This record gives sequence, structure tokens and C-alpha cells, in this order.
Amino acid sequence: MKADSSTVRIINQKSILETIYENDGISKADLALRLNMSKPSVSRNVADLISMGIVREHGEGESTKSGGRKPTKLRFDEDYCYIAAVELSSKQPICAIGDLKSNVLRLVKLGLDKNDSSEVKLAGVYEAIRGMLAELSISEDDLGLIIVSQPGQISEDSKIAYVDTFHHQWTNIGLREHLQKKFNTTVVLRNDVQMAAIGEMNFGSAKQFESLIFVSCGVGLGSSIIYKGKLFQGDNHASGELGAFLVADGRRLGQVVSMDGLLEHISEINKEMDFDEVVEKSIADDALINQALRDIGRTLGQAIYNCCIMMDISTVVFGGDYARLGSALFESIEETLNQTFLPSKIALHKSALQEAAGIFGSLVIAKDIILKNLIEL
Repeated sequence: MKADSSTVRIINQKSILETIYENDGISKADLALRLNMSKPSVSRNVADLISMGIVREHGEGESTKSGGRKPTKLRFDEDYCYIAAVELSSKQPICAIGDLKSNVLRLVKLGLDKNDSSEVKLAGVYEAIRGMLAELSISEDDLGLIIVSQPGQISEDSKIAYVDTFHHQWTNIGLREHLQKKFNTTVVLRNDVQMAAIGEMNFGSAKQFESLIFVSCGVGLGSSIIYKGKLFQGDNHASGELGAFLVADGRRLGQVVSMDGLLEHISEINKEMDFDEVVEKSIADDALINQALRDIGRTLGQAIYNCCIMMDISTVVFGGDYARLGSALFESIEETLNQTFLPSKIALHKSALQEAAGIFGSLVIAKDIILKNLIEL
């Protein structure tokens, strides 16, 4: 069946825009050559993209050996609009402003406690975004999209299927609706661990890998699967719910190895303390703390190992709040993964982006949404 002219235009403009995005300064002649597209078609579609404001002409290139007019260089305009990203998975939520090239222009940690009232939290996020825009001299009208990454099963149309109860202090306060009303712009929701995986794949520890499992452990436990360069979400956008795995005593894995489970385990063998104390003592090589971390690491490592065997993936990136801990946890997970009988060993990498991984992933996805909506108008 022959595609209609509107579909052809969308496909062509998407290909042209992606190529300009990846090849700053490319000419129309080079676009035609790379995309196997006629020069008149390239010229028409580039003219449309320029009129939209997403592409601009930027100087002249070198003439060909045969002479003639110098080609006009084309540039993707990363300042066409801006993105606000809110990350709710860390112990301390983060807000950032970025451009369409996924450059983080400002980033702030919110000095808010999970037990603060909904009103305080909503006002805190709004003022953080508003303040960063003011510092950057960016008008609120130039905010193209707000993306909120949070725990839970979330579909591509931002519908929440499920969020574990211990995350409700942030996920049940109506943040999306509040920001949409305040800034009069689109607000989308995405899963936090999936955004972190995309961040690491594009900018962090996993840039050279096509397939990986990203594991995030802290307040909760989750994972995300990238398979052959694509996010694998499953039938219900719930793939990688590592925290829902069952352990021998009938509890879920997340209850055993995430922050509450770790602190309970430490209180049994030592004394009660908060997570920041655990981080300090683990870095100081405290014997009792590191024994607790090794216990947790073995249990967590077994679950990660099983995921790797099931998916035939040999790269794991470990992030979340636990990435701050000393080496005992990481080494215990690594020892467990090294027991594999597969020809290729499972490589464990610490998150390079750490708590900002979800922010970078959110900027990538937000850019894709903005450009898709722009071209399909």
C-alpha cells in the first residue's frame, strides 16, 4: 500500500532532522547523498524545518573541487525550547533544566523531606523550576516540556498502573497536574529506572554496549533492560521489576535488600542508624557494616545473575543511592556474578552519572517527544 504524502513528509523530515542533529554543519547536498533522497525533496523539507525554527542555516562550507557556490551549513537549534526534568527516585529529589541536545544547564537538589506536606512539596518543585529558568534568563513560554521520572509502572501516555506504597509520599501528591497548571505546558511521566538506563546508555558507563541491565537500589529496588539499543518494556511496561522477585521466605526481594531492609539487618547485628551513617561507616571499612553489605550483596547478586542468564545479557550497570556505599557491596555482587558458567563473563559497572542518570535519560526522551510532536503537527 502506498503511503500518503503526509506520512512520507513525516518520515523524511524525521530522517533529515535526526541526521542534522547527529552531524552539525551538514549541507543539503550531503543530506541527499546520505539519505538517498532527491535534492528537491531535501530542500523542501529543510525549508519546512527552518520555518519551524528547529533547524537554522549556519555559515558556508567548502566548495567542491569543481568550484561553484559554497554549500550552506545546517545546524540543529538546541535552544528551540527547553526541558525541565524532575527525578523522584533518589533520597533527595532533583530538578534540572536542559536543552534539546541533552545539556544540563542547571541542576538543583530539593531540600525536601518525604514527610513534608503535599503543599510544601508541590511548591518546592515549582519554585525550583521557576528559579532555574529565571537564573538562565529563560522565559516560561520557552519551556517545551516537563518530564517527571518516578517509581512505578507507567505507560507511554503517562498513565500509572502501579506504584509501591512506600513511594506514595511523592507519587500521590498530584505533581503532574500541579506543574501542568502552573506552567501551562505538557507534563509527562516516565519510570525512573528506565530513564536512568537510557541516561547511562547515552552518556554514562554503558555508551559502548548495545544491551545491558541497569539496576537501581536505594529507597526501592528496580531494574531496566536495554536490548540491542532499545528499551525493553514488556507487555505492561513493567519489565525489570526486580524488587517484586520472591525470595525463599516469601518476601519480595525489594523488602530484603533495599534501604529499609538493609537498615533493619544492620540494627540486628549492630545498632540502629540512618543511611548516611551506613555510607560513612562502609567507606571507613567498618567490619560489621561491611558484613551486612556483603550479605545483601550476595542476595542481590543472585537475582541480577538470574536476570542476566534469562536475557543472555552480560553487562550490568549498578546505580541508585547504594552507589554511594563503600566497596564491600559492589565486590559481593561482583563475586556472585563471576560464578557464571557462560563463555562470556558478566561485567558489573558502577553508574558514571550516579544520581543524575535519570535526569540525562529524561532529557533524551523529552527531546524525542518534542521533535515527534513538532514534525507530526
